[in-house]
Amino acid sequence: MQPKLKASIIGITGYTGLEQLRLLLAHPHVEIAHLTSRQHENTPIGEVYPHLAHLDLKITNTDHNKVGADSDVVFLALPHKTAQDVVADLHSKVKVIDLSADYRLDDVETYEKYYQEHNHPALLKDVVYGAPEFHRDAIKGADTVANPGCFALLAQIMLYPFAGSIEHADIMAVTGSSGSGKSASDGTHHPIRSHNMKSYNINKHRHIPEITRTAKIDETQLNFVPTSGPFVRGIFATAFVKTNAEPALYKDEPFVRVMDTVALANIVGSNYCDLSFQKTDGGYIVQGALDNLVKGAAGCAVQNMNLMFDLDETAGLSSLSPLYP
Repeated sequence: MQPKLKASIIGITGYTGLEQLRLLLAHPHVEIAHLTSRQHENTPIGEVYPHLAHLDLKITNTDHNKVGADSDVVFLALPHKTAQDVVADLHSKVKVIDLSADYRLDDVETYEKYYQEHNHPALLKDVVYGAPEFHRDAIKGADTVANPGCFALLAQIMLYPFAGSIEHADIMAVTGSSGSGKSASDGTHHPIRSHNMKSYNINKHRHIPEITRTAKIDETQLNFVPTSGPFVRGIFATAFVKTNAEPALYKDEPFVRVMDTVALANIVGSNYCDLSFQKTDGGYIVQGALDNLVKGAAGCAVQNMNLMFDLDETAGLSSLSPLYP
């Protein structure tokens, strides 16, 4: 019997870290080595999150180098910028899957345009971009993988069937409140969010370079309108694609489903990304949906882990049926 992988999560107390733990606990080939947070030391996880009171697991403030030495794979659920040095310290010593944005772009100028100064620009080209639908072979041989952004992955999956043949694309994507993280702000506080919709960072969102790279377009060929929606989980997007090409529809991707219609209720809680394609006079209307915490973050990270360790790519994920209703 194959020994279980020792997996650790650095940054366990955010929504992404908690979702990563939920998925790893359901994985048949994984056991938990470390769960770390700078705010906690030797604290039962059930004291911090009572919904996990049944688990005999503790959160510690263990140094990340010690975590790496004790693990086969380390998931980083840290804020942007914070992950940069940790990835650099662990790279090539242990398999690393970084869920921050710190290594998603391989061009330092583009990265610094959309984020901030990078402490390790030479490492950007060594880290593999972790979108399994497009980079499966590279992920299999990677030491360190950078998980895509949630908006970015959905938009890429929607546009990729037309890659290289897109004249212009307009995308409106509506995301749930969990995408803003657990720290409340004026714009994400529930009394406002629960009855509101608001767009932000129109044509300035940090995920734009990921989208244009995969779609083989430049920024002038894309209008991207990210919007806050009055629900917790999921992203629902509509793309108006101007093209003369017919889409190369997904046939063998285990977590991409081409449907007649798309609905958030059909994917929330699962690792599925649902798509629909409607032909128009000038191209296609494409709709898509995924759970931002699963396929848009922790689920994609598990896919990457499975590929990196030559496991069945669907292990620990295919049993996650959508939460319906």
